[in-house]
This record gives sequence, structure tokens and C-alpha cells, in this order.
Amino acid sequence: MQPDLKKYLPNLLVVLGIIAFVYIVCYPQLQGKALLQGDIQSWKGMAKEGMDWHEKTGENVLWSNSQFGGMPTYSFYVPESNNYVSKIHVGIVSLLGRPAALFFIAMLCFFLFMRVLKIDMWLSLIGSVAFAFTTYNIDSIVAGHETKVFALGYLPAVLGGLILIYQRDWWKGIPLLAISLSLMMGTGHYQIMYYAIIIIVFMAVGFLLQAIKGGTIKEFFISSAVCLAIALLAVGLSLQNILPMMEYNKMTMRGGQSELTIVGHDNNKKSGGLDKDYAFAWSTGMGETFCLMIPYLYGGGDNMPIEKAEKFAEVTGGQTSSAPLYWGPQPFLGANTYFGAIICFLFIFGAMIVRSPHKWWIIALAIVSIMMSWGRHLPELNYFLFDYLPGFNKFRTPSMIQSITQIMFPLMAMWGVHEMLNGNQSKEQLLKKMYVALGVTAGMCLLISFSAGSFFNFTGGSDAKFPENMKAQLIAALKEDRQALASSSALTSAILILIAGGVMWAYLKGKLTNVKMVIGALGLLIVFDMLSVTKTFLTEDNYVDKEQQDEGLQPRQIDTQIMQDKSYYRVLDLTKNTYNDATQSYFHKCIGGYSPAKMEQYQDMIDVHMSRGFNTAVLNMLNAKYYIYNAAENQPTATINPDACGNAWFVDEVKWVNSADSEMLSMQAGKLGDTAVVADAFNPKHTAVMRNIFEKEMSGYTIGKDSAANITLTKYGLQDLSYVSKNSTNGLAVFSDIYYPYGWKAYVDGKETEIMKANYILRAIKVPAGEHKIEFKFHPDSFYKGGSIAMICSLLILGLTGFSLVRLFKQKQEEA
Repeated sequence: MQPDLKKYLPNLLVVLGIIAFVYIVCYPQLQGKALLQGDIQSWKGMAKEGMDWHEKTGENVLWSNSQFGGMPTYSFYVPESNNYVSKIHVGIVSLLGRPAALFFIAMLCFFLFMRVLKIDMWLSLIGSVAFAFTTYNIDSIVAGHETKVFALGYLPAVLGGLILIYQRDWWKGIPLLAISLSLMMGTGHYQIMYYAIIIIVFMAVGFLLQAIKGGTIKEFFISSAVCLAIALLAVGLSLQNILPMMEYNKMTMRGGQSELTIVGHDNNKKSGGLDKDYAFAWSTGMGETFCLMIPYLYGGGDNMPIEKAEKFAEVTGGQTSSAPLYWGPQPFLGANTYFGAIICFLFIFGAMIVRSPHKWWIIALAIVSIMMSWGRHLPELNYFLFDYLPGFNKFRTPSMIQSITQIMFPLMAMWGVHEMLNGNQSKEQLLKKMYVALGVTAGMCLLISFSAGSFFNFTGGSDAKFPENMKAQLIAALKEDRQALASSSALTSAILILIAGGVMWAYLKGKLTNVKMVIGALGLLIVFDMLSVTKTFLTEDNYVDKEQQDEGLQPRQIDTQIMQDKSYYRVLDLTKNTYNDATQSYFHKCIGGYSPAKMEQYQDMIDVHMSRGFNTAVLNMLNAKYYIYNAAENQPTATINPDACGNAWFVDEVKWVNSADSEMLSMQAGKLGDTAVVADAFNPKHTAVMRNIFEKEMSGYTIGKDSAANITLTKYGLQDLSYVSKNSTNGLAVFSDIYYPYGWKAYVDGKETEIMKANYILRAIKVPAGEHKIEFKFHPDSFYKGGSIAMICSLLILGLTGFSLVRLFKQKQEEA
């Protein structure tokens, strides 16, 4: 029997319609332009050395020396993997380009989720617009947080697949869950995956309660087993990244725990994880929650168009094109999270009228996720979760958990409209509940619009940064602008809600009987609502010609000069934000850089010896050969550090210590630019400071060096370093490379030798007397074992998906 292609035409038209819609929103992309994204520029700096090396050698790069003295690349760049399912993602992105692909994936996956729940097709499309074009997504895309948006975009399809399997619709659920979960896992954004687990737990509890009530416990556990099996395959698919990341996590500031107890060193952690102050910095203020319905209540963002700040523009005399209107408690913000005024109204309406048992876990998740987004403003809950919820202390930015909420709101909103239009409930009762939803939402908006000054002070913490001679005038202007913007924004939201309510009133009163017209009117209102705010944060100004995209990554004259030196050295760039700017790594192997997951031991070194002035001995042992600084008229220039220790050296002695504190404090020395003399200053060329845990390895081994002793680098590779050494006595060799125990191996004349840790962060090995070849190779077994598993899981998932689709096709043919 030949397939009836007409059956698939509506689905094809939906896909084409979504593509057309996202291209309309992203029209500069069709003109050959690209978004200028700060974090993508940063990522290019982090990954540049690895990308160049892969292109040059074909090696699968796993280590880079371009920042923080060297670190694994697992968290930001691995060019090749055995995750074959990820080719689907690569194909979508290559075909549609960015940012259209991000919106397309979010819309399509949310549409599929709603169709699984049997929501009307047009309402599902409207809901997908609301989900994809929240300001949280827009802000993340503009900033360059693409992996987060991709992971969040796939998540609704994952939930749809789970529901189908729990409903025992196997041949639809299995492929949808297998592919979407694999694609989400492939993004490598573990924080969104963690949030996905939270959603799944709530959903599973909901299904369990239904199973208990309906006497279908056996079916529940069978479905759970199928879901778990698919989840294990999806995890296996990503083990090539997960396994080495689990190792690396033990060493990072997210998963590791500093041993330091030095007074002044911040060690505010419980069982590893992030420091609380750092983790909870971006906590949404409780009042900011109303921004879900009123976009500019808290100013909107830090760089708002000057047209929205009339008084500030007057005071500044037209000297600026943007205004710092955000005044909430977060350090800075690109955009307050806005779900849509109409969506918030319909969410409350839907919560009252939807009769499905699913609604309880949906509402519960929405409430809990909002409370978790408050972070440090609700410490009783959130500090408890941070300390005791497994793995939760590895993540920062509580506001990100609103990504859960942004799924639940348009879902319940559109479901509510669907229930209203299906005719199964009394219109009189629906009308009463609609009035309640109107009163709560439009009423709140009107109250804020006319009384904003009574509830808020419109003063932000960043206002203190203004120059003293104009501070009072600028703050007064901003407060006036913020209050005016909040009032007008609240009034706009109220009007939109009332118009949407008017459409629903007309339907429920029988004055508008055409269901398609009701859906069309609500759809147009919601699209207008979302895109009118979207255009504030995603404008043509965010795009540049592709040739201009990397203008910020062009070498300065001083960079070009330093790059003439082809030896292996490091650079301290004082003209950049040393530890929060990865663009310096685009050109040099740096002392600094940027990474949210740098090694804990390196962070310790920064905290103690490289944050309040730079310890020159530490710079020397890290082979900081060049210092870049601003000279006259802020012109960057460089000086050569004659005391840099080089790539490797023999030491005269070992200073044994019993603790991390002693090891760190034994490296006291003068600071860069400070002429003060430090008594008994640490000299890394003479002494290696080592913990007593390595004494057994050194037992009976006497070290020394003659006047001609040297170690010379003969081959540089990101994962393969070779040296030759000469010394008439047994020696201890210290290397300026970072100690990392998972994957690095050392060989002397082909024989493996133990790598010890010296000077808190460096590598050291024993080298016998005479001339020898020394090699370091990075070959993390976890990566290659994970690769073998990933290959098997890829084939299983693709095979399982193909089998399920064949069965589904046959089932449809039989039903026909």
C-alpha cells in the first residue's frame, strides 16, 4: 500500500510556517548579517588554540594552554565525538543558520509537546511563539549563551516523548524521547539538564498518583522502565563528554573544594561546589517576578534604548545612546524575563479551568521554580537546596531556573483556551473564572500603573557608580524615567490583557461564535505582545556584516610583535580584565582568561598570590615571559620578564610541607611593580615546595644539579610535549605546566614515571643523572572509553528510532 502523502502535508506546512516566521523575525540574517554576541567572541578566544591545532594536525584536541596556564577543553571545545545523533543538530543549524535555528528548534519542540497533549494545532503554534520569544531566550541569544537556548529548546520535546510513553503510545514516544533527549544531552549544558530532571520528577510523581488512583501501577513501572532505558542510552551517547567532565569537575571551582583555610581566603562551601555568594549573585528579586507580566517594571535592562529614558537623555545631553534603567538586585542584566502579559492572564485562567490531572504538577513546578529563582532572597529554601540537593551546588544563577517556568506558563495558557473552546464546560462558569483571572492580572497591572511610586523606590545598586559631580542629577533623572516606564509598561500590559479578555468575553457571551476567529484574534495579540518587547532587545543593531563579526578579535600591534616569538611562553595582559576576558587567549597563552569552570587550585593561586597584586615568583614559575600594560595615552606596550623560569628546570632542593596552607604561604615573594623586599622570598628556580604526600615517592632519592644542568623543550603539542635533559646528578625537574592528574602521563626514555605536584599547581618528575628524553602525553582514558560507549549507543538509538518509525508507519497503514 502506497503512503498517503496528503496526511503529512499539514505537518510539513507547520514546519515550513515556523521556518518562515523565524526568518521574518531574524530578517537581517537573510541579508547576510550575523549577531555580534559577546560570549561567542569569548568562546572563540577560549577555543582558538584548539581549533587551529585541530585544523593543522587533525588531532582531536582535549587540552589547551591558552588560558589559566592550561586546562582541559571538555567544557568548551572538543572537535570530534562519536555522538552520531548530534549530526541532526549540526544539520539544522547549518541549514537554517543562527539565530533562526535557535528559534526554530524551540518553536518546533514546543509545538510537538502541545500536540502530544492534544492541544489545537493553531493554539500549539501560538504557544510555541510565546515559549520561543520570551525575553530570557532573546537575552541569552544576544549574549551568546547558545548551548543553553538549544538545550532549553529541545526540552519540551523530551517532555512530550515521556508523556507518550507513559500513555503507552510506544512508536511515537520512543523516537521522540530518544532523539530529543539525545540532542539535549549533546548540547552539554548540564544546568538545563539538571532542571529537566526536576521537571521529570514532578511529572513522574503526577503519573504515579494517576496510576495509583487508576490501578495501573504495573503499566506505570513498565513505562518508567522504557523511559529509563532510553535515558541511559542518551546518557551513554554523551559519555565521551560526561566521563572526562566528571573527572575535571573534581578539580574545578564548581565541583572541587579548596583545602585552604588561610584567613581571607573564601572557602564558603559545603562538600565542594561553588561559593554561595558567587552562586547566588544573579538571584531574581521577589518584586522582579512581576516582570513576567510587566516587561519594564524593573527598567528592562542595563542598556535600554535612550528613547525610553527622556529625562536621562536631557541630563546627559544626547551623549549616550543607551540608559542603565535596570534597578533590581542583580549585578547587571541584559533583559528582565517577560513571558507575556496575555500569557500570564491565560495561565491563571487555565489553572482554574483545565481538568487534566497533569495541571497539578504543571502548577506546582511553576510555583516552585519561581521560588527557586529568588535565590538568596528566599534563603530558607534555596540555601537548604544548595547544601543538600545532590549536585545543585555546582550551578550558579538562580534566575536561570525560570526556564522551567517559561515552559509551564504558555503550556497552561494555551491549554486553558483549548478547554474554553472545546465546549465541555459551562460558559457561565468559564466567564466567572475569566473575570477572576482578569481581576488578578489586569487589576495588578492597573494598580502598579497608577501607584508605582508607592510600591517601588526605583533606585539601583549600580547607581552608585556615577561620578560624584553628577550623581544626584543622574539618579534623579533615572528614577523619574524608571517610574514613568514602569507605569506605562504596566498600563500597556493591562490593556493587552483587557483586549484579550474582551475577545474571550465576546465568545463566552455568544457575540463571537467563530472559533477560528477567536484563536486568530488571541494569536495576533500574543504575537504582537511578545514581538513588541522582543524588538527592544533584538534589533537590527545587534547584527553586523559577517566580515565585522570578528573585528574585536584582531591583533593589536603589540600582540603581533609578541607573536613573532615562536617559543612556548605565557603572557600577563594587564590591559584586559585578567580573569574575566577570554579574548586575550585568542592570541596568547595567558596567565588569565575566562572560564566559569577553571581549576580550583588555580583559583586558589589567584586568590592568594595574583588578585591583590601579582606575586613575581608565581609569574616566573608560570613562565610569564611578557607583561602587556597600558603606557602613555593608554597605548598598550609590553616588557620582557627576564626572570621567567622557562618551560622546565632542575631545582636545588625540596621544601616539604604538611598542608595546603603551608604550601601556598611558602611561596611569598615580591609583587609586580612593588620595590618592597620580602624576607626569604620564594625562588622557584632554586626550591620546589611539595606536600609530604609525595615524600614516599622521593624516599632515598637525592637531588641536585650541576652548573650546566638544563631541560630543553624539543616538541610542543597540546597533548604531546617532549624535552631533553642534561644533568650530572639525579634531579627533580619542575615544569611550568599545570598539574592535572586525570590523563597526563610522563615518560623518561619511554618509561613511565609518576607526575608529582610542586608549588601548588605545577608538575614535577624525577629525572636520573645523564641525558634523557622526557615526554608528557595527555590521553584521558575516560574520554576514549566514553567514545566507545557513545558509538554503541548512537547506533542503538538510531536503530531503535528507525524501528519505531517503521512500526508507526505500519500501524497507520493498518488503521487506514
